[in-house]
Amino acid sequence: MTSTTTTTTTTESGNCQLQLQLCVRGNVPWQELPVHLRSMLHDNRRDYEKFVFNYSLKNQLRFRGNLASKVFRQEQRYYELLIQKNINGLGVFPYHLADIVTKGLRVTPFNYYLDVLSQLLRSDKSYDTLPNFTAADCLRVLGIGRNEYLALISDLKTHTPRSLLFSAKPNPLDFLPRLPVRVHMEPWWRLDIGYVLETDIRLVTPGERSLLDDLIDFGAQPAGKCDYQVVQSLYRKGLIYLDVPISGEDRISIPPLRNFVMNRVSGDYFENLLYKIFVSADEQMSIAELAQMLQLELDSVKQAVSFICRLGFAQRKQTEHDQTGHGHGQHASWADYNEQELPQTPQITPLNYNLLASSSFDLDQQSSPKTPKKDKEKDSSSIGYLSSDGNTSDFSFANMATPTVPTHSNNSNNHNNNSDDQELSSELEDVSERTTTTKPVTVSAPIASTSVKSGKRVGFLFDSTLTAFLMMGNLSPGLKNHAVTMFEVGKLCEESLDSFLAELEQVSLLDAEGEGDVSRYFAHAVILRSTICSLRPLLPGGLDLLRLECLEGLDWQTRDRVLEKKYKFIVSATPLTATLSHMFSIPFFGQFMRSSDATTMWSKLFYNHITGYGPPSLLLCRGTVLKTLPRLFLGYGKLLVNILHSDAYVLNSENFRNLNEQLKNGCILLQGYGIRSAGQLHYESFPFQATDARQAKWATHRAVQKLAEHLDLRRQCGYITFLNTGVPDLGCEEYELQVKLKLPQRKRPQASAATSKSNVPNADQLTSYQLKSPDENHFAATPEHGPANEYTSADCTQLLASELANCNQSSSSHIIRGELISENSVELPINQFAELSPEPSTEEWTLLEVNFGVPLFDVDTNTRICEQLVQQLSSDANLETLPECAQEAQALFLEFVRQCLYFEDDPATPAQFREPLQPTRPLPHPRINLAFENGRVGYWNGR
Repeated sequence: MTSTTTTTTTTESGNCQLQLQLCVRGNVPWQELPVHLRSMLHDNRRDYEKFVFNYSLKNQLRFRGNLASKVFRQEQRYYELLIQKNINGLGVFPYHLADIVTKGLRVTPFNYYLDVLSQLLRSDKSYDTLPNFTAADCLRVLGIGRNEYLALISDLKTHTPRSLLFSAKPNPLDFLPRLPVRVHMEPWWRLDIGYVLETDIRLVTPGERSLLDDLIDFGAQPAGKCDYQVVQSLYRKGLIYLDVPISGEDRISIPPLRNFVMNRVSGDYFENLLYKIFVSADEQMSIAELAQMLQLELDSVKQAVSFICRLGFAQRKQTEHDQTGHGHGQHASWADYNEQELPQTPQITPLNYNLLASSSFDLDQQSSPKTPKKDKEKDSSSIGYLSSDGNTSDFSFANMATPTVPTHSNNSNNHNNNSDDQELSSELEDVSERTTTTKPVTVSAPIASTSVKSGKRVGFLFDSTLTAFLMMGNLSPGLKNHAVTMFEVGKLCEESLDSFLAELEQVSLLDAEGEGDVSRYFAHAVILRSTICSLRPLLPGGLDLLRLECLEGLDWQTRDRVLEKKYKFIVSATPLTATLSHMFSIPFFGQFMRSSDATTMWSKLFYNHITGYGPPSLLLCRGTVLKTLPRLFLGYGKLLVNILHSDAYVLNSENFRNLNEQLKNGCILLQGYGIRSAGQLHYESFPFQATDARQAKWATHRAVQKLAEHLDLRRQCGYITFLNTGVPDLGCEEYELQVKLKLPQRKRPQASAATSKSNVPNADQLTSYQLKSPDENHFAATPEHGPANEYTSADCTQLLASELANCNQSSSSHIIRGELISENSVELPINQFAELSPEPSTEEWTLLEVNFGVPLFDVDTNTRICEQLVQQLSSDANLETLPECAQEAQALFLEFVRQCLYFEDDPATPAQFREPLQPTRPLPHPRINLAFENGRVGYWNGR
């Protein structure tokens, strides 16, 4: 109950935090704040103002027009703190505030990322510390990637004198580039004037000065109307900045990623928004429709789309206006701008171009200084009046006096988040109610054109395991970009499948011969290509590849809206290692239950129980200690171990004590897997084809017949895993769907009752002829009277009665007693033993597991399933009934799990375990040790 209460409290606190954030974005003042949010803030207005201030800085909200202007009255200081907090948090440059921070603070993306990298270099942190999008923008602006960063660290250590190891270190800025590299630009981007001083005007060419005059006189202009070389030169000098205008009517496409840096995720609001747009956007949806579907502010979505277009990770779809106007009114220098190759190596140039321009330095010259400056300079990495390029900033919007900003010391990077929050909170000592307003920047954009392919599509669901196989195998030179796109974007659209299939076509299974485990990567790539080719023509809209982890990044309501709008049905790869927290609202060819860490264990036990077939299995609770090998595994030399958060593995039975260490951390499922070696596996697809003679044998398997009685295998698709351990499976004659766990004798309240009742059972009780182990607890205790070997058991009584009945039948039929042989201490005539035939329920192969979806590791199984999807399963009639079938199977599964959580005759069982399990909640871990033996699930007594 304590954990449940804690979870509820955490959920309520998270909801209140979300509501507070929405109040800040909605400019809700303290007087209009709801009562429950006030109580969360202890009815303290000061706490709300601190929350507004810190949230505004963290999420890069504008000062004017937001609550930040009401709780803090120094606009200049606000933006200084915003930039500094962003640098400390290694965030991306706030391009949506460029009209303030670039014009007012003279903070350009170039000197911003110089401060970010210098902070990392001072603290000797690795390149992986940079979040993904920050690292990608650093590579675009500075030309510094992983290899260049490692070279910088090496240079710093090389040029650090031994006498200075414990004193001052070289300034990292002396080793960093002094000019930005040539960045990719689009003609529809807009140019605007930056912070220009008189000294800058003396150092520009006449063409550059003319463009600066036009920007001052007429405002922002499209980049395509200006000379391309002049634009690049002014950008590298920091005198202009680029704006990527996005309107609500625009549409974007996401091609395979290039120059994406896979480091880490930071988890901030803007990064989460970028990933949501990655997995949700397509060419058929406008930005306004995308924002409405995600239920987010249109301005926030436009800012995020503008950023990914700037990085080159998305492309704005050209409209008819763009195509007709291409070349008309556009400068001739842009005719072949797309063919210009970007520099492959970083341009390491001196830092301050003003000093070098006075000494007739060519801006296009590349230089890599290997030694730092000998003169000791102050660290100019602080963002205040003095920016990284050495120029003093002047603020046209700040009319009040502000305190000077102290310069950073070499150990300034050691400040933790708590000290940052204290510094930011201290800025709120003087609270002002004055509000200011700014003129909104409006950008006009043409209306987007419609996409070529229309209509709903098929979604093919995969997880990160597939992308890992495609990236790790060195399968094809161009396949890695597509794999990175599938992993980071979370989707590979129909428009990119042609190039993806072309890369997969270069992969051959013949290349993997003799390479061991690497052959798995080749097999997945080859089978994936055939799967795409089979499913792609099912609908006119085509096929999209969807990564499950990225869909899980959306809340389930948003995810359902995205899928319902774009896809008719979804086909899942199987097995999936990622978690599916909520079932889809559209037809889904995949698992019928939500995922949790114990789903695999429960599902295996479930399939074994409803069919009565399966290897002997033990589901052990956390904290169980195995002192001896469980008796149901006697004779098995190999065990299959299923643990939480990891793949199953094979264990030698003599090493069973190693499981005790894993049982300390969670539950495990043990299954008999072979006598001397691991058992043989066989995969068989369903639905079973009546015309396929090869599948006829498996379609008549008793386990398949039982499975088809409870699960509709004709409307779903997947495969059944059969196991041959070397021990025939007898199945279960007395099958019962309900699981009824009984308290053991020693735990029953009436355990002291006399056991000397009638030892002769009724005739209707003689239904089982299987020998079961006696309760050894009876022999563990010394009896009060009588011989020590006295034992009475209903199982043994039934066995004795059955033997007597057989004896009577044999004597009445006048069978002549001949030479006898011993079989389990029961004498049988040789001629009778020879004529015995195996029971019809005996099967050489037993059921191990059932998976729903399309496998990518077995060619034959994959081919049959794809054929069934194309021929019958994708029909409208089948799609209509598919959700109902999944709900029925889910209800049966949850009822099975519920029955395994308590003893039926235990009055002390909490009422919550007797209530039906909710499909939306994670599956509980086992509370009772369970054993599957003789075709039934029951309580395991520890023997």
